[in-house]
Amino acid sequence: MRLSRNIAEKTKASGPLWTKETAVNGTNRVSFFSMLQGRKIVDRDGKAVGKLADLSLKPGETLLEISRIVYTSNILGEKVILPLSSVSSINSDIRLDVARDEIPPGRLSEKELLVTETILDKQIVDIDGLKVVRVNDVLVAQVKRSLCLVAVDVGFNGILRRLGLYGLSRGLLDRLPSNIIPWSYIDPLDPSLRSIHLKISRKTIKDLHPADIADILEDLNNKDRLFILDSLGDETAAETMEEMDPQVQATMVKQMKSDDVADILENMNPDDAADLLGILPEEKASEVLNLMGEEEAEEVKWLMRYSDRTAGSLMTTEYIAVPSECRVQDVFARLRKSGQEIDMIYYIYVQDDQEHLLGVMSLRDLLLADPAEKACSVMKSDVISVLPTSSVEEVTNLLSKYDFLSVPVVDQNSKILGIVTFDDALDDIIPEDLKKHLPWNYHKLRRVRGVA
Repeated sequence: MRLSRNIAEKTKASGPLWTKETAVNGTNRVSFFSMLQGRKIVDRDGKAVGKLADLSLKPGETLLEISRIVYTSNILGEKVILPLSSVSSINSDIRLDVARDEIPPGRLSEKELLVTETILDKQIVDIDGLKVVRVNDVLVAQVKRSLCLVAVDVGFNGILRRLGLYGLSRGLLDRLPSNIIPWSYIDPLDPSLRSIHLKISRKTIKDLHPADIADILEDLNNKDRLFILDSLGDETAAETMEEMDPQVQATMVKQMKSDDVADILENMNPDDAADLLGILPEEKASEVLNLMGEEEAEEVKWLMRYSDRTAGSLMTTEYIAVPSECRVQDVFARLRKSGQEIDMIYYIYVQDDQEHLLGVMSLRDLLLADPAEKACSVMKSDVISVLPTSSVEEVTNLLSKYDFLSVPVVDQNSKILGIVTFDDALDDIIPEDLKKHLPWNYHKLRRVRGVA
C-alpha cells in the first residue's frame, strides 16, 4: 500500500517539534484524515463499493498504527470493516485488492479504536499554555510499511479542512500558524485512549499551581476533570478544588464517591469544606461527614451552622493565636511550625488565658521587635473585630476601609472564633456575571495571602 504523492501533503507545520518528529519517523509524506474521509472505495475490478468513514487504531508505545478501514457501503449504507492489508493503494480513491463479492465481514478487536470516536474532538491539556485545546484533525503518514497516526492538528486549519473549505481557503491556510502536536508528545491518561490526552506526562501536572490546574479542569468535561483530580493526590486535589468555580465544584462532587469527597474535604480549609458540603444533597453531605475524621468533621459542622452571607459563614478557623506572655522568638517558632498548614500568617492574634482576644500583631511588628519582648508589649490592643452574625457587607467595608488582609470574628465574650480573609469576602460580594469579565488571573491574585 502507498500514499500517492498527489494526495500526500508535505505539512507546513514548522518548528522543532515537527522537524524532530519527521526525522524520527523517517517520512514527510503525510495526509490529514479529513482529506481521506469520504474518499471513494474501489474494489479490485474498479467498481465503487462505498466511501471511507473511519480508520481504526492499534495502540502502540510511540505511534498508533492504522489497522483497518471502515467504509459506508453504497448498497445498504451499512458499515463495512476491512483490514488495511486489503487496501492496495491510496490515490484519488482507495483501491482494494479484493472484489466486492469477496469482501469478508470484519469487526474490530477490543483493543482497536476508531479515530472519530477516540481522537477527533477530544481535548488536550496544553501544559505550557495552561489551556485546553481540541483535536480538529489527525495527521497520518506512511512509516516504513505501516500507515500510522503521527500527529494531531489543534488549530483552525483543521476545522476548515473538516468543513470542506480546504480548497477555497488554501491561501488563508497558508497564512495561518500551524498547530500540530506530534503524537510522541501526547501522553494518554487512559491506556485505552478513551480519556483526555495530555501534551506531556500527567506527573508534571502535579507541579502546576493549584489555581492553574483549576483553570484547566474548568474547561474540561466532568469525566476528564474527575480523572485528573484522582491523579493529583488528596492535598493537591483539595487545593485545586478550593480554586474552582462553585458551580464546577458542585458538578464534580455530586458524581464523586462519598469517601473520595471526604478525603479531599479533610485537606481543605474548613470554611471552603463547609461551603462545598453545603451544595451537596443533605443525605450525601451527612454521609461524607461520617466518613471524615472526627476533628475535621466537627469543625466543618460548626461552621455550617451560620447563615449565608454572614461573617460566620465566611470565616475560617485556621489562624495563628498566641498567649500574651509569649515572647517574640517563640512566636516565630510557632509560625515556622504552623505556617505550612495555615494560609493567613500575616496577622498573629494575642489571647489571655481564657482565650479572650487582647490584641493583634503583624509580621512587620514582629520583625522589628526585640526577640525577648513579650507579645503583649508588641501587640496593638485596639483590635477591630466582627460578630459571626455580622453581614458580609459590614465585613467587606471594614477590610476595605482599614486595608486589612483579614478581620477576626469573635463571640459576645470577645473570644476569637475565626477570621474572614479579604479574598473570601471579596469573592462573596462580586456577582458571578461580573467575575466572568474579570482578568483571567483574578482568582490567582486574590489568593495571594500573607503579603505585607
